[in-house]
Amino acid sequence: MRRAAAAVSALLVAAVFVAILTGVARRYLFGVPLVWIDELSTVLFVWAIFWTGAFAVGLREHVSFDLVYQALPPRVASLLWRSVCIVVAVAFLAALPKFWSYISFLWRERTPALQWRLDYVYACFALFIAVSALRFAWEALRRR
Repeated sequence: MRRAAAAVSALLVAAVFVAILTGVARRYLFGVPLVWIDELSTVLFVWAIFWTGAFAVGLREHVSFDLVYQALPPRVASLLWRSVCIVVAVAFLAALPKFWSYISFLWRERTPALQWRLDYVYACFALFIAVSALRFAWEALRRR
């Protein structure tokens, strides 16, 4: 499953790359800029970041400052890790309804060039929060 998520992440990044190259070529080689290509690149990039953060990158692979954690005895470090995972999962799950409320409010607004609804554009953020909360909860439960 993680490989499939990583493949989707790679496809999203490739799509951003192709969109940017297309925009540059149309603007500077052919002198006919595409108005919507910057918007498409931005939306694809936002989706790539949140998709990758939610599904493809492991919790231990994210940037962290773990000097204190590494200095603790293994049992205390494990207890601290579980506690932090539970706190983060609860905080994310508690915040999710407010995030979803705001994102669903955005259906009224559209992107300037492509006229995409903003609730669809930013739905990846709610997905990221929900999946991250589940991943932290799972990590707290499965850790020995």
